[in-house]
Amino acid sequence: MMNLHEEPVFDLCRLPTEVLCHIFIHCLPQTDYMLPNSKSPPMLLTRICRRWREVAVDMPSLWCRLSMNIDHADSRNWRQAVFGYDLWLKRAQGRPLSLEIMCIENDTTDLRNLLQAYISQILSLKVTFDRAVAPETLLNDLSALQELQVVIHCDFQIRHTLSSILTAISRLFTLRSLNFERLDYHSIKRISHLNLTNIDLFTSSPANIINFLQNFPTLSSLKIQMLVDGGLPCEPFTHSTLQTLSIQVIVRVLFRPAPTLVRLFNALTLPNLRVLRVEGGSWPCVEDLISHYRHVVR
Repeated sequence: MMNLHEEPVFDLCRLPTEVLCHIFIHCLPQTDYMLPNSKSPPMLLTRICRRWREVAVDMPSLWCRLSMNIDHADSRNWRQAVFGYDLWLKRAQGRPLSLEIMCIENDTTDLRNLLQAYISQILSLKVTFDRAVAPETLLNDLSALQELQVVIHCDFQIRHTLSSILTAISRLFTLRSLNFERLDYHSIKRISHLNLTNIDLFTSSPANIINFLQNFPTLSSLKIQMLVDGGLPCEPFTHSTLQTLSIQVIVRVLFRPAPTLVRLFNALTLPNLRVLRVEGGSWPCVEDLISHYRHVVR
């Protein structure tokens, strides 16, 4: 048994670079984005010893995910944060970036200036707008963006904000995945020209779901919240590329969910469906559905 007060038998700081790299990767938090924190990897890894710092700083894969939240009220904190974020992004060395950004009130222009040198690297972006001024400034000309999630908080001019954001999104021609719960069927028609494959959409009726699928023929995954209504039968439609469909049923007092679901699936043919999830409402015809599509539904 080794005496803990003695010098370690094996000096971790002298491990081969390849071994250190594997260790560092496994040290990273299992989250989509990482907050800059001197007590957590990857920043913690730069404080152990000079060797570890050199290896960590020269590993772009450690610095490709970042969560940014800047308090503009304190100008000193703002300057320190900007310096830290810029240093973090430089260490990514041109690799694709996944960013989470909190944009409050007048932050948009300053955040855009901070990110300008890295615009072509941003592959995935989650942005929360809280009373943001000119939110479209942050979304313009993201030439490499493939995944976008938009959250809007505390906005008393929601229609104007939505319009400006949609205008910016409509120009993101590389976008493939969109999560924007504020959107409804009528709003999303403004971006129907984009070649989206994954969409997370807000409330819609069965008829609007079918119309929506008609507008996005290349879609492979759709997550949607569906209002239960007492509408008329839907026009039949076949969508040949959809593989995953998730429906959260929003039940209203006067309507039962089962007839609405039956009406939707009686009209909708999905020959390549692999995964179906239905939450919030009973589904009395699941055996018929499995028999009809002959796919695994989970």
